[in-house]
Amino acid sequence: MRPWTRCCFKVLAIALTISFGACSARRVAPPTKPPRFNQEKAYARLLELCSLGPRNHGGPGKEAAEKLIQRVLSEAGAEVSLHKFEHTAAAATEAARFTNIVGRIRPDEKRRILIGTHYDTRSWADRDPREEKQREPIPGANDGGSGVALLLEMALTWKDQPPPVGIDLMFFDGEDFGRDRIWDDYFLGSRAWVRDHPDYKPEWGVIVDMVGDASLSIKKERDSLKRAPAIVAKLWEAAERVKSDDLVDAPDGHIMDDHTAFLDNEIPVILLIDLDYPWFHTTDDTPDKCSAESLGQVGRAVMEAVESS
Repeated sequence: MRPWTRCCFKVLAIALTISFGACSARRVAPPTKPPRFNQEKAYARLLELCSLGPRNHGGPGKEAAEKLIQRVLSEAGAEVSLHKFEHTAAAATEAARFTNIVGRIRPDEKRRILIGTHYDTRSWADRDPREEKQREPIPGANDGGSGVALLLEMALTWKDQPPPVGIDLMFFDGEDFGRDRIWDDYFLGSRAWVRDHPDYKPEWGVIVDMVGDASLSIKKERDSLKRAPAIVAKLWEAAERVKSDDLVDAPDGHIMDDHTAFLDNEIPVILLIDLDYPWFHTTDDTPDKCSAESLGQVGRAVMEAVESS
């Protein structure tokens, strides 16, 4: 082969390499709006919630949390309402009373998106390795605290720059009321809401639960992926745009949670959760196991998904 021929082949090879490299590098669109979720304020709210003590059913911390949630929603300009319901547990003879809290942003807007979490914490630390601790209520920093902190900070962020659609921020009660795998005693707030509001049909929704873990890794919950794949794609694409890398592009297991009642009624609501949390349902679920950065990862992704709707 002549020298000039070898040179031509070399130039062609370089050109092809550059061309294929350019094609294989997928371009990510910029965020719809610059991310403005304040993760430090969200973490401060988590600390405030935990300072109230456990927010388990019947405890004083739960009543204090209800007042705090309503106060902050009102400060954010949301329309606040209460949905009260009763439930008789499997081992009980009398009904217990519960309260869902709803904050509606842009209440007159017909297009609506649901963003939900639970605010109650578990009354017994049944997974605690220390047997003497298993009858104590959990502090609920991540499980019952992180989602509330997230939603309240989003509400305040949207006060001056409202979202393009109406938002229903739902704080469900009784999510962690059950024990001994009696599933009828779990997820009470979301099940009661769907039962009592059969005409409620948001375009889509997302439930956030246990999203503050300092070692956050949220995968695609399998039931969400199966029954609301377009909403899963929407959230993960939004996460990519705002560089929320802790939303991992991989399937997870099937998890029952507050999204289940909506999916069972053909409402596309998905779940964001990280169950790889060593302090799940223990007395060690405390704020030091959580981080502002993790709250920011999820807050930015959810707000971007809403802003792009």
